[in-house]
Amino acid sequence: MSGRDLLEADALRSFAVFAEHRNFTTAAQELHISQPSLHVKIRKLATALGVDLYERDGRRLTLTAAGERLAAYALDSRRRVEEFLLELHHESTPTLTIAAGRGALRWVIGESIQRVGRQGRRVHVITADRDAALAALTSGRADLAVVAHDPPGRQVEATQIAAYRQVLVLGDGHPLAARRQVRLGDLDGLDLVVPPAGRPHRRALDRALLDAGVRWQVAAEVDGWDLLVHLAALGVGATVVNGCVGLPEGLRAVPIHGLSEIRYWATWRRPRRAVVQVLLDQFGAHP
Repeated sequence: MSGRDLLEADALRSFAVFAEHRNFTTAAQELHISQPSLHVKIRKLATALGVDLYERDGRRLTLTAAGERLAAYALDSRRRVEEFLLELHHESTPTLTIAAGRGALRWVIGESIQRVGRQGRRVHVITADRDAALAALTSGRADLAVVAHDPPGRQVEATQIAAYRQVLVLGDGHPLAARRQVRLGDLDGLDLVVPPAGRPHRRALDRALLDAGVRWQVAAEVDGWDLLVHLAALGVGATVVNGCVGLPEGLRAVPIHGLSEIRYWATWRRPRRAVVQVLLDQFGAHP
């Protein structure tokens, strides 16, 4: 049987289930076949395609680059069948799966998701950081991902959906709170609540403050806009967040001159463009 024949046969469905679980026992149980039978199906598929589809990393199974691509194709194919059957029998519309971080879900795309839901569309959300959101997208587990900072790579399509100035958040009694805006040099000597080292926002902030010659101290390290603001409200220190982030009473947001805007991107794989269009329309995106 040729690679083309296998891609149109039961082996593709079997690989899609295996790719979801990365475990032969669990996948075989879901498919109601024996584990040896599943091994044979995937081995024949790999042989017909002339590529390795998975590899062992200790006790874990991980997909190769070719395996990731095939998994996305397999999941797309399965979803197209499910969506066709729903439309054929005039049943509910397909579920849209979005992968995004907590901050983006709460302050950037939350209202858009709500409007889509009011149109009768079901939305499934995967809460994930940038790397995990893009992995969910490329593997086929998500229809659309929303990520911040740099645009994703060329293997997916993307459009910018928002951009926000960065603001200094501090108690409204602080001398800097009365300013219309501050410069990076005004942050000299401040205790700052920041994301953990290595996070994209932290890396960009570290670099900008270093280039400006600003001396500052880490007051606390927490992940997520909501926790940064929460600790600022507790008086632990000032913080730097996106201008879209809502603030509790007693805090003031002052725009920072010298820090670039943080841009948000909606990204999808080309085969899912028609499916995600309803979301892009709500984002006001025009790729």
